[in-house]
Amino acid sequence: MQRVTRKFRAWCGVAAATALALTMTACSGGQGTSSGDPAAGSGWSIPEQDPTAEISVLSILTVKQMKPVIDAFEKAHPTIKIKWQTVPFDALASTVDARVSNKGGDPDVYWADQPRISALAARGEVEDLTAAFSQYKDAFDPTAYDAGVYQDKLWALPIANSTQLLYYNKTLLDKAKLEHPSADPNQRMTWEDLTVDAKAAKDAGANYGFTFGQVDRYYQLEPLPVSKGGSAGGTGEGNLTPDIASQPWIDAFTWYGKLFADGVSPRGVSPDVSDPNFLAGKTAYMVQGPWLLPQLQGSKVDWGVAPHPQFAGGKAVTPTGSWSLGMNPFSKQKEATAIFMKWMAVDEGSGYIKYFPAPELAANVEGKKIYFQKEVFASEEGQKAAKIIDFETANTAVNRLPTVGYIEFEEILNRAFADIRNGSPAKTSLEAASKELETAWSKYR
Repeated sequence: MQRVTRKFRAWCGVAAATALALTMTACSGGQGTSSGDPAAGSGWSIPEQDPTAEISVLSILTVKQMKPVIDAFEKAHPTIKIKWQTVPFDALASTVDARVSNKGGDPDVYWADQPRISALAARGEVEDLTAAFSQYKDAFDPTAYDAGVYQDKLWALPIANSTQLLYYNKTLLDKAKLEHPSADPNQRMTWEDLTVDAKAAKDAGANYGFTFGQVDRYYQLEPLPVSKGGSAGGTGEGNLTPDIASQPWIDAFTWYGKLFADGVSPRGVSPDVSDPNFLAGKTAYMVQGPWLLPQLQGSKVDWGVAPHPQFAGGKAVTPTGSWSLGMNPFSKQKEATAIFMKWMAVDEGSGYIKYFPAPELAANVEGKKIYFQKEVFASEEGQKAAKIIDFETANTAVNRLPTVGYIEFEEILNRAFADIRNGSPAKTSLEAASKELETAWSKYR
C-alpha cells in the first residue's frame, strides 16, 4: 500500500482528510480531433490532437501535493483542464463504488488500488483499456502491468510500484561481531541465517533483533509462503479456492510465529512504530520499503541495505504493487481522459514520476531511471538500494492474489497473522482462516 505504499497512504490520508473534494482547474484552449484505433466496443481512441475538455480526477493525493504534476500536464496539453478531487484512502473504495455506479461519469479517472482491480472489473466499474493501451505493455515492469489485467484484458494503467529491502544497523551488527549482509541479489541472506544473526544482535544489546515494517500484513508477508513454493493464497477459477493451509504456508508461518515466541521480534510493536524504532537505533534488521530512505537521510543511524531474504532452498520473492489509474466506463470525456492517463503513465517515462516532488518508485521502466536520480540515492548505500530496487522489481516481484474476493482475503488473513504472532499455532490459525474464507468467497462463485 506505494504503494504509494502503506506508509505513504497513511501520510496521504491525513492530508486528504483536510482537503476533501478540493478542485483545481486551468484555462482551456482550442478544439482537437480524434483518430487512431477505437478502444474495444467503446468508440473512443487516444487522439492525435487534443480535444477541448475538462476531466475530473479522484485521488488520495491533494491538489497541493499534485500541483507540480497538474501544472506540467496542463502545460503539455493546454486544451484539457483538470478538476482535481481528493478523498482519504479509507474512503476511496466506497467513493469510487458510489460515484461510478450512479453512471454520471464523474470522476472520469480515479486512483485504483491494484489488488482491487479485479473486483472493479467484475463489477463493471472500470473501462476496458486493452485496445488503447496494451501496445505500451513493454514500457512497464511486467508485474506492474499484470496488476491491471483481469480475464486477459487490461483494466488499469500502472503509475507507481513498490518493493521491499532489508535494512540493517551497522553499529548494532558490529557490536555483535556480525558480518554485514551482501548487497548482491545473488548472495541474499536466508531467513534462517537472519534469524540466527538477529538473535545474536539482540543478545548483544539491540532492543529488537528483527522487525517487519508491516507486521501482520499480507502485502509484506506474502513472500514467505511463496518462497517456500506455495501459491499467493488462492487457486482455481478466479483464484476463489483458498490455498492458505498448504504445507508451504504452514511451514512459513510456523517460522513467523517462532520469531515472536523466541523474542527475536517483539510482539507488541505495531507497524506505526516500526520505522521510528529503526530510526532511533533500536532495531538491528528490518524489512521495509524504499519510502524509508528519505527518513534515513536525516537520521543518525549508520545504516546499510541488502536484498530481501529468502528461505534456504526456496526462491527469491519480493512484494510489489501500488497504484494504477482506472477510467470510469461512464465518462463523457474518454479521449481526453486517455491522454491524461497516457501522460501520467507512459509519456516522458511517466509524467507522474517525473514531476511528483516526493521520491516515488515508478512502474515505468524509463521512469525508474528518473526515480533513481533522486537525492535519496546519492550516497553509497543509496546507490546500493537503487541497484537492488531495480533488480527486484524486474526479477523477483510477485503480485498479491488477483481475485474479486481480495478484500475479504486480506482482512481474514491479516487477523490470522496476528493470531500466529500472539502464539496461536500456524496450522490451527490458517485452517480456521481457510474455512472462514471459503464461506466469505461463496457469494462470488
